[in-house]
Amino acid sequence: MIYSFDYGATQIAVNITFSQRKRLSITVHPNLQITAKAPDDIPQEQIKERLKKRGPWIARQLDYFEQYQPIMPPREYVGGETHYYLGRQYRLKLIQHAEQKVRLLGRFFEIYLPDTYNKQRVKSLLWQWYRDHLNKILDAFIKKHQKSFTKLGISKPDFHLRLMKKRWGSCSRKSTILFNPELVKAPGHCIEYVVVHELCHLVHPHHNPKFYNLLTYILPDWESRKKRLEKVQI
Repeated sequence: MIYSFDYGATQIAVNITFSQRKRLSITVHPNLQITAKAPDDIPQEQIKERLKKRGPWIARQLDYFEQYQPIMPPREYVGGETHYYLGRQYRLKLIQHAEQKVRLLGRFFEIYLPDTYNKQRVKSLLWQWYRDHLNKILDAFIKKHQKSFTKLGISKPDFHLRLMKKRWGSCSRKSTILFNPELVKAPGHCIEYVVVHELCHLVHPHHNPKFYNLLTYILPDWESRKKRLEKVQI
């Protein structure tokens, strides 16, 4: 039995097995797989409730093991290949189908398309899915922090996605923020850091003490988030 639930912006999938035992045990493995062993007589709703309560611990364990994953080779967009989303690894499952769509199910990206050997189309469908979801995530984080910036005279900014070689985000003089679409591969708390970082630039354009004071005021743990972001593989 596989049970998936959301913890923040992260989807956690747990493979649950049942046996004659007294307690529920949860294990996060170095390959980022999550398993749970449950007593035969425990109600499923009770298992789900306990797993959700352990969400913070599971997320910390995943973050820890994520640091030691091997560097990913260039992507070929073939079945079984590993791709990142919000700091987690998922495998491509290519399914021949007349309708073209992408679904995230458990630890898989299910990509439906007529020709499963068309690598360029697989790439196009996956990245369109990435962009659609990243746009929603960025908008949610901007709305979350907008109240703080409204008090400073900053209205809700426009933002766009643009591929950049060395930046996760940038802010223009016209108060338009650009975000690197590769950011979708980073953990949610790292994306939030980039959003707040760029919002702070609408108040203070340069990296001066006032900028860092504002960043620290709004996001006190920004340094740890930045360090985690530096480990993201793109």
